Amino acid sequence: MDLFLTLISVAALWIALSSRTRIKKLERELVTLRAQGIAPEVDATASPDMPDAPAAETSPQKGPWVDTSRSEGGKTESVTTTNVPDAGAKAARQSAFARLRPWLRDNWIYPVAGAALVLSGVFLVQYAVETGKLTPLTQIVLALVLAAGLVTAGEWLRPRPVAGPVLPATLTGAGLVIAMAAVLAALHLYAMIGPATALACLALLSFAAIGLGWLYGPMLSALGLVAGTAVPFILGGGGPPPPALFGYFALLAFAGLGIDAKRRWGWVTWLALAGPLGAMVIWRVAGADELGFALAVIIVAGAAMTLPFGYIAPMVQGPRALGRVRPAQGVRASFAASAVAGFGLALLVDGMAGPIGIAALAILIAVWCVRAPALSDQMVLPIVALPLWIVVQAWLGGGSVVYGFHLPRPPESPMPLQASYILGLAHLAGLAMIWRGEAEAPGRYAPFTLAGLILPGGALIALETMWQPATVIGPYAWALHAMVAAGLATMLALRYGARDKGHGPRLGAAAAAAFALVALGLMLMLGQAALTVALAVLMVAAAAMDRRFDIPGLGAFLGLASLALGWRLVLDPGLSWHMEDAGTGAFLAAVTATLAGPFLALWMIQRLSDVAVRREGRLLVETGLMGSVAICTGILIARLLPDQIGAHAQLGLQASVLIALTWVQIRRAALPLLRRVRIALAWVFALLAATALVSAAVFPASPVIGVWPFVEPVAGWPVVNDLLLAYLLPAILLVALSTPPYLRIAGWGLGALWGATAIRHLWQGPDLRMINGIAQGELYAYTFALLLAGAVALAWALRTGRADLRKLGVGLAGLAAAKAFLIDASELDGLLRVGAFLGLGLTLAGLAWLNGWVVAREGGRQTSAP
Repeated sequence: MDLFLTLISVAALWIALSSRTRIKKLERELVTLRAQGIAPEVDATASPDMPDAPAAETSPQKGPWVDTSRSEGGKTESVTTTNVPDAGAKAARQSAFARLRPWLRDNWIYPVAGAALVLSGVFLVQYAVETGKLTPLTQIVLALVLAAGLVTAGEWLRPRPVAGPVLPATLTGAGLVIAMAAVLAALHLYAMIGPATALACLALLSFAAIGLGWLYGPMLSALGLVAGTAVPFILGGGGPPPPALFGYFALLAFAGLGIDAKRRWGWVTWLALAGPLGAMVIWRVAGADELGFALAVIIVAGAAMTLPFGYIAPMVQGPRALGRVRPAQGVRASFAASAVAGFGLALLVDGMAGPIGIAALAILIAVWCVRAPALSDQMVLPIVALPLWIVVQAWLGGGSVVYGFHLPRPPESPMPLQASYILGLAHLAGLAMIWRGEAEAPGRYAPFTLAGLILPGGALIALETMWQPATVIGPYAWALHAMVAAGLATMLALRYGARDKGHGPRLGAAAAAAFALVALGLMLMLGQAALTVALAVLMVAAAAMDRRFDIPGLGAFLGLASLALGWRLVLDPGLSWHMEDAGTGAFLAAVTATLAGPFLALWMIQRLSDVAVRREGRLLVETGLMGSVAICTGILIARLLPDQIGAHAQLGLQASVLIALTWVQIRRAALPLLRRVRIALAWVFALLAATALVSAAVFPASPVIGVWPFVEPVAGWPVVNDLLLAYLLPAILLVALSTPPYLRIAGWGLGALWGATAIRHLWQGPDLRMINGIAQGELYAYTFALLLAGAVALAWALRTGRADLRKLGVGLAGLAAAKAFLIDASELDGLLRVGAFLGLGLTLAGLAWLNGWVVAREGGRQTSAP
């Protein structure tokens, strides 16, 4: 207790000293303003000890968290400032703490006085305990009498102007705190009352504080909310948490929101939501009933949609929560409450109350908020929360619902319906969102229609990915679920086609969803190659429908189908299936569909109007097709080789795939959607590709200088072998697809490495390790290759007129000559040496003549240039 008093004294001293410093600073500024003629002179005869007259009672109460730009009725008051530019903007940017500091500077004595009054009640009980002169009942009664006296004094002073607005609130708040302390003492010290009675008394005092805040200001409401939230945790007690407290927390939130609905203090709304919702989450984590938690958070989220705005039903206009313009504080608070409700249901509710609550939240947002467009962004929360609940149930090792779904059953048992129920709830919530789209203005119904189609589709994909219902109820029965969803999407597409005259975003969204759901149903029933063919056929059919009926929204399906084909090519069934497991017929069908489907789709939509959705879909298809061409080329080479490719070739093929994916992500980064994610993926793919190339070319899997056990012999014939996959294919991709010069140089270096290893394979056979030495013919072959590369560079320079290519050709010729004189001369002997140098001399002479011709042509171009 002494330590507590010391802290209170230090805090009071600090506030007083800081106030004195600020007062002196204000006096100096006032003198400066008077010298400039801005501030008026003060009558010297006025007594400095005479306080200013208090404001009339009808004026709004000023406090550290009160928004002074509003009146009590919520109307904006204009404030005129002289010679203070942007004063309103600065005040609007002030935080609650910034507004608290000047209030404490002027009124610091009131918090200290309130703390002293509270300590007086505590000391009264402490004195009675230490002396033993009073019975426990008398001690509690005296504390309650003191509390009642302070509350009565505050109420007596409240209507009197001389008291000001802060003193009555200080007395009343201190009285309520003393009463709460008396109840806690009766429970914990003397066991005079039980936990239920204590909870009722403390809850009554908390609600009284919230109600008195209507008269005394926001501080009492805040006191009631904080105390009411903390009461169940202070009382303690054994056993499981009672579910009835969820209703208590909901009532507490209702009381705080109801007070702020009229007063519009703003921060009280946040406190009324943060305290009760946080307590509900803690109570649920402690093991409280999940059904009570689900009901309570949904009710509070619904109250947050109405009460902060002063309406019984939601009626909110203005900026939305996720828009670029900063929305109203109530809109942000309502979004936060719905987010806590949605994600709380997804993460903390194990049984069917989770998806039921999420579906109820979606229906609440779609139907009940039909006249509140400012709250429409909340529709994204159920779209994320329902698939998240499905994923969390699978990640947790099987919640009650997923465990019951996968529970082994005798053959005569009925089919489990948990997945069907969840999908039915998703469709019900999706239909509510689609209805909301019908009720919206013509320019705003597309987002709700899209949300209504995404919600069941996302739930279906999450169930298939995490629960795999086909293993329990069979592929055909589960595929019927997808086909039913596709049928509903088709019905919507027909409806929108008739109502929107064959155009509009609603028609495109419904048609794209129908195609995607049909593709998912086919995925569940068809084999690997057949599924790829089916996806390609659906892609071509969607492009043909877009060409015939002009439905730009189908561009979204084309982009998704392209992503699905790329996924199947690289990951599932992936590269290994295409290279090793698939038969020749299945391989040819899958590769042909992967390439022909996107190509035909692009050809069909190439002359259609350049609408945003169609343009983005076209970009996805184009980039996916280019990447697939590179990947399929590597797979085809791997299948044509007679033997299994080595580690260097596998790494080179993986690097080629990663280079293609990097280029695809860079091209797709032009789209605004997920731009930063695509750039990050491009960097990841590029780093992985560089690692694979270094491993294949240098260490540890290089067939020339690698180490065991990574070094493997070259598979294939001379020139046509797996070195094409290891070095030449990634080199071509780097040169063809890269823009930075250093990447193109790296590509040319890989090409040179392929040429060197191909020559060594001609002379050494499959084993290229340096331990075998270098043959004489191999050594001369390297020289001849350098001369041939120089001749090609000079010929290319002659054709294109590029000086850098001419210099490259001359450099290669010089390198060949240096090699011949420094290395070949010592390694060759006899007639082989004579023939080598004779050929070298003739070749160098021919290259010199070709170089002179190129230089003369370049000079002629410069002379004839204007």
